[in-house]
Amino acid sequence: MTPLDTATRTVHRLIPEWPVKSDMPSENRVAPAARWWSAAAPLWPLALARIIYGILWWQQTKWKVPSDDFGRKSGGGLWFWVHQEIQYPTVGAYKDFLVGVMIPHWTFFGYMTLMTETFIGVTLILGLFTRLGALAALGMAINITIGILSVPHEWVWTYVMLITFAAIFLLVGAGRSLGVDALLGPRLDQAGARGNRVARLLSWLT
Repeated sequence: MTPLDTATRTVHRLIPEWPVKSDMPSENRVAPAARWWSAAAPLWPLALARIIYGILWWQQTKWKVPSDDFGRKSGGGLWFWVHQEIQYPTVGAYKDFLVGVMIPHWTFFGYMTLMTETFIGVTLILGLFTRLGALAALGMAINITIGILSVPHEWVWTYVMLITFAAIFLLVGAGRSLGVDALLGPRLDQAGARGNRVARLLSWLT
């Protein structure tokens, strides 16, 4: 392959629409990208963002304290913020749920919140079944946004970004770089290709 062929291939990797020489040997040709949004990019920057985002969720567990009944005894923590959501509701039905369902079963929902945020933090930091953790993060982020959007002095873009990052990690296999999914994913892919339906499902979750 000539230096010109090498240069053409390099440019084509950077600009998928760049034409490829028709007389180049078939094994050296680069297939044109189907769409501009399918262009490949390094995964490790998303992996770093995933880890940082996971640490954010892990830190949120620190003020979900069971010994304080999740803030009910001290009036702080989760108890305080839920009552802020009740006082400044964004959606009336959500306020009714908080008052009629969550408050009467406070300890149960406190533990559910703690376990969910712990699960999100662990899966995203480790890159273990990342898409499942991202799905849980997306649900929690939407839930938090609906509840807190009308509370005074809250910056709406904080919650937009919380949702956006979760959606990105759900759509992209960010755990396949700097994560356990990098080891699990290819094995599950192979098993799924052989017809194992469970492996196919688990593969998507990585």
